[in-house]
Amino acid sequence: RNGDGAAVSKVICADGRAAAFDGLSWVAPPDCREFTWNVALEGIDHAGIDASLPVASYSLNHRYWLLPERGAFLRAANSGGMVKTTLRLKGGRTIVTNLMFPSADQPPYYAVIGSEPQQEYSSSELRLRVFGKPPQYPWMNALHNDVLARWALWRRDLSSGKAPAVIDWVWVEVPPDAAPGYSASAGSEAIISQIKLRPGDPDAEAKARVVIGTSAAHEGFHTITGAAGQAWPAWVNESLANHYAITAAQAFLEPEDQKWLNVFYIAREVRTPLLNAQSRYTAGDGDQAQVFYTYGARFWREIERILTIEPNGSGRLAALIAASNNFSDIDLNSANELASFLDLHSDGKAGPIVRCFLIDETCAV
Repeated sequence: RNGDGAAVSKVICADGRAAAFDGLSWVAPPDCREFTWNVALEGIDHAGIDASLPVASYSLNHRYWLLPERGAFLRAANSGGMVKTTLRLKGGRTIVTNLMFPSADQPPYYAVIGSEPQQEYSSSELRLRVFGKPPQYPWMNALHNDVLARWALWRRDLSSGKAPAVIDWVWVEVPPDAAPGYSASAGSEAIISQIKLRPGDPDAEAKARVVIGTSAAHEGFHTITGAAGQAWPAWVNESLANHYAITAAQAFLEPEDQKWLNVFYIAREVRTPLLNAQSRYTAGDGDQAQVFYTYGARFWREIERILTIEPNGSGRLAALIAASNNFSDIDLNSANELASFLDLHSDGKAGPIVRCFLIDETCAV
């Protein structure tokens, strides 16, 4: 799925026949159902990788392998399903695990293989393992606990399908020539993060607290809700993730941090009708994501405010998402269909808001 077929080599059927690479994908011999293949792992302790598009890699310093779907795993189709994996260790020991491989509608699979996480946190519903070297701030332990609690709540309130019981949070090294900033991505059972601070910035720690806390919530939202196999368009997926991330950050952050939350995630609004932005995004304009993160998140804040459904632990919108099986029967790229659906749960108040945010170039909001 959107992967790098050339990143693997020596794809061999169990009976010895070789698959052929056509420049894009591997073509299996007839009736072959079981394969072996080689994956070259990059050492990242010194060179680093881009957390937003991770590659198959390993860390000797922190003793883990990172195997993202796009460069490490072959898939026969987009439907997902159960996959048996066998890990052969030095000394002859093997570990066999049955894994649910995600469909094309779910976040990509990130396999994190390691027995020595830096930290581990548990609740009755979810376990968080932290690999790599997270930033050494005194509030990181509290943030990990807050993230775990928030993810566990969303797992119960927002996921209408199978959700992961363990989420791995991997901190990877930043490439030496990378610009200052924070980068992250979400997989079906893991999130990958990195941060590089700007030297001499007196507000660097406060900014880091805001960005790490908000982004962790955002990526965790993708991991948890994606497990349900929803097929949301990007404008819904990213705007909902940021809506819930901002809500989570407001509960965790110190009062003096709120100004940076406003600067980074609320005030920096890019206003374009959401369905227009979706069309441009689908056509390849990735900059439209900023519309989803800001204007889209505000759309859901307005919808949350007028809903009449009984709330669950994560609010009225979360209750509606769960009750509608992740909006499964709604065309979310139709303003009229979404307006009609939300009108049923808002005493008819949603329609003008939906049309204003999704299609109207001139309305005042």
